[in-house]
Amino acid sequence: MTGQHTDKAELILGAALELFELQGFDGTAVPELARKAGVGTGTIYRYFDTKEALLNALFQRWKGAYNSTVLAEFPPNLSIRERFGLYWQRMAGFARKEPRAIKFMELHHHVPYLDATSRELSQRYLQVATCFIDEGVRAGVLKPLTPTLAAALMWGTLVGLMKLHQELSDALIAQAGDCLWDAVRRH
Repeated sequence: MTGQHTDKAELILGAALELFELQGFDGTAVPELARKAGVGTGTIYRYFDTKEALLNALFQRWKGAYNSTVLAEFPPNLSIRERFGLYWQRMAGFARKEPRAIKFMELHHHVPYLDATSRELSQRYLQVATCFIDEGVRAGVLKPLTPTLAAALMWGTLVGLMKLHQELSDALIAQAGDCLWDAVRRH
């Protein structure tokens, strides 16, 4: 896409993020989305074949950004505890920077209209969690948890804190990280 085309697509994606996060996919009509983006209703369909295609483009953008941040390479020689802490710090940092994206992903990660690419991005986090948990269990550092449970503990804590607190302070993030570590480590 070039210049004006890119700008309109970005306007549409920005409006979709805001409306889908606030009202959900089903609660947002395409004409309302067009008004919010400042484009004609037909313009949306020039960039996205369907409303579902728009949702998938938005999900892929934000889930891809989340995965790139949270699952980025670690410095060498970090302990299991240090990596766990860094995963948590990355998650919390992303949530602080992009709270609307976190809320959007929480609302839409399970919808039936996610396409294969979107579902694969969701599975990537679980694949990394599986390797991490397996390594921690073999090392005798982590409880033998299912990776799904470990991922749910971390994601659920993050989303829960966002719902209950206006701001994710450093102290709150640190306290939550310590509680999460205590929940998964072998005592």
